[in-house]
Amino acid sequence: MAKKSAGIDRRTAIKGMGAAAITPLLPGCGPPQVADFDALAERVDTIVVLMMENRSFDQYFGALTLEEGRVDVDGLLPGMSNPTSAGGEIEVAPATVLCVDDPPHGWNSSRDQFNNGANDGFVRAYEERNPDVPAEVMGYFDRDTLTALYGLADDNALCDMWFCSQLSSTWPNRFYSHAAQNGGVHGNDLPEVEFPTIYDRLAEAGVSWGNYYSSLPFLLLAPGIGIADDELRIIERFYDDAAAGTLPSVTIIEPVYGRNDDHPPAHPVAGQVLIASVYEALRTSPQWDRTVFIITYDENGGFYDHVPPPLAADDRADEGFDQLGFRVPSLVIGPWVKAGTVSHVVYDHTSILALIEGLFGLEPLTARDAAADPLLDVFDAEALESNSPRECAVLDPIDASEEELYGPGCGIDVGFRSAGNPFPTGQPELEKWADEHIMGTHLDRRAQTDEIYEWLLARAEAQGMLRRV
Repeated sequence: MAKKSAGIDRRTAIKGMGAAAITPLLPGCGPPQVADFDALAERVDTIVVLMMENRSFDQYFGALTLEEGRVDVDGLLPGMSNPTSAGGEIEVAPATVLCVDDPPHGWNSSRDQFNNGANDGFVRAYEERNPDVPAEVMGYFDRDTLTALYGLADDNALCDMWFCSQLSSTWPNRFYSHAAQNGGVHGNDLPEVEFPTIYDRLAEAGVSWGNYYSSLPFLLLAPGIGIADDELRIIERFYDDAAAGTLPSVTIIEPVYGRNDDHPPAHPVAGQVLIASVYEALRTSPQWDRTVFIITYDENGGFYDHVPPPLAADDRADEGFDQLGFRVPSLVIGPWVKAGTVSHVVYDHTSILALIEGLFGLEPLTARDAAADPLLDVFDAEALESNSPRECAVLDPIDASEEELYGPGCGIDVGFRSAGNPFPTGQPELEKWADEHIMGTHLDRRAQTDEIYEWLLARAEAQGMLRRV
């Protein structure tokens, strides 16, 4: 087991990793107004996290600078490009194919894309898998497609220096989001060592938590989580608990893997419907005034991002685990969050753990979360002191066609099964694990994937968040 950092006081490390190097993009900006945990704990007792799949910050929010002219966001600029294997250049451009094949994004391919900070290997890596369409990895979306994310960014805190925790794939990053480590595994493999998770800390402190999953619960792969745990709950129950105001203090939401998780080749609009629906359930919940809602993505999925990821504190630094991955789209949302702000503080997924630990008085799990910045700069210190939660925006309905919601070319049935990979989740390693460990149990809902997805679409329609066109 990797050693646990001890004796580190959360409040003395409050700005932690990279915070001292904040450089505001607007001339003359001073340091951000920073709240403190004592004030936050008076107003907030619920943290909700929705982690989506496989998109980079530039792919989803780079248009804020390139198309909208924002100077307070570190996004795309004209002429940004990557070389091809033949020596040409492919510049960033609006995405012309919405449902793309999955780019490489493992430990080795991500380092090829990184190329010691040049960030010039995205096209070459994609060419190895898709030699006929290398430009797809350089495509970006704007607010016409990403209506929910842009609407939430306009009204809340957009984090433009949020890096995924590892320069690698899904499993290493999701493990870091739960435990601030992954046991030293490079890819989508189970760790061979036991280590504590944030849920162990929460249970020891008597703080409630719950994981609302759709077709499969990834969290079941984490050490200490069992099949019979009451904290593993189906996503339909999330809406009931939100409406009743009985969500656990730490609430994790998992999308329908392979349908609305944003994992290629899923259509981005399907993910927008889920995001809008979850937000609306929270916004109208009796718990809303005591809630912080965080949206992030497990990793960049091999899509272009121009900012070289920095290093971070880590117990396995000598094995390369101190290297953060590329930036991912990330938002902090809620009535205590500064409206329309952009944070340039360096975060990674363990910043969520640092926030939870600081809010509930828990000890850090590793050196990584002990040093991670705990997101305090996005909160409105004056509003917290005066007990003045702001009223958050109501999102516009998402207009979505049958083609956007179901394909062709956008669904796992098409994008994966045509390639000989019959995995309804789009994650073969997760499905193999499920086949070996939970097939036939109540936690294996893969056979109901389409039914669950349809239920969520119907719920979004009932909330006024989706209009089929």
